[in-house]
Amino acid sequence: MPPRRPRRPSDPDQLDLLDIPEATAVMLTYSGRTLDLEQPDFSRFEIEDIARPLAYQCRFVGNTRAFYSVAQHCVLASELAPHGFEYEALMHDSEEAFTGDWPTPWKVRIGRDAIKAAIEPLKVALAARFGFSHPQHDAVKLADQRSLATELRDLCAPHRVNWRDLPAPSPSPIVPLGPDDAMAAFIRRYHELRSSQPHKA
Repeated sequence: MPPRRPRRPSDPDQLDLLDIPEATAVMLTYSGRTLDLEQPDFSRFEIEDIARPLAYQCRFVGNTRAFYSVAQHCVLASELAPHGFEYEALMHDSEEAFTGDWPTPWKVRIGRDAIKAAIEPLKVALAARFGFSHPQHDAVKLADQRSLATELRDLCAPHRVNWRDLPAPSPSPIVPLGPDDAMAAFIRRYHELRSSQPHKA
């Protein structure tokens, strides 16, 4: 039987799963686009494709006193980042729109290197599409840690490894937002910061 010849897609936003060797490696996104996780192409994606799933998933797998989204976490990190790193901090978890937010204990249990290798194509493609730096700068990692310290202080049950073991949290308390408001806040912050970037998306 002759090999199947790739067909011209009738819809550039929709991969034809009959032409994909492993259909389970393709994700259907919020906007109806499809994404090949092995060879991701974000050229037609808009910021809403990132903001919406980040806004609808909770940090700490939902183990917080109130709903608190990854999108709001990213906005907080951008507010705590030093000048010049705000945009990178906002986008630092953008791949989680397609992977979910992996809790640190599971990263350790499964293996950080294995997870990093699996999501690396997403990180590279997202950085290229939306114009942020990858790998992450130390200044962004510090802002992420300060966000974590603030979240542990304001949203999580007390435990032995608490915010006092991390960099200084934000002096302002977190006011948790619902998904729709978190999405809107992420998009507002994106446009505010993106306008100052050298290459606009």
